[in-house]
Amino acid sequence: MTVSEEQFQQWVSRRSNLPLGVKGHTFVLKGDNVVVVDGGKFVYEDAVRLVRLLNSRNPFDQISASFMIAERNGALRFIVLALAAIILIVAIVLAVR
Repeated sequence: MTVSEEQFQQWVSRRSNLPLGVKGHTFVLKGDNVVVVDGGKFVYEDAVRLVRLLNSRNPFDQISASFMIAERNGALRFIVLALAAIILIVAIVLAVR
């Protein structure tokens, strides 16, 4: 669902308990100035920027927003650690041969 920046601001000002879906990501209000996006905590200003980036026509902006979300919710850290482990295993296998 495409949610404009104005619609997002209205959702925040209503203090809705219902989650908001923006381009496949779930936004939930927690506290006064905190918005949780897919498990990662963002301050209001960063959440508005995420909505702007996710709604952008520029695919690099959309990817940037997805990386910001993945970084905050810990998924990016997990992916980097998994890739490092795979590289280490490949290096050990090649060294043994």
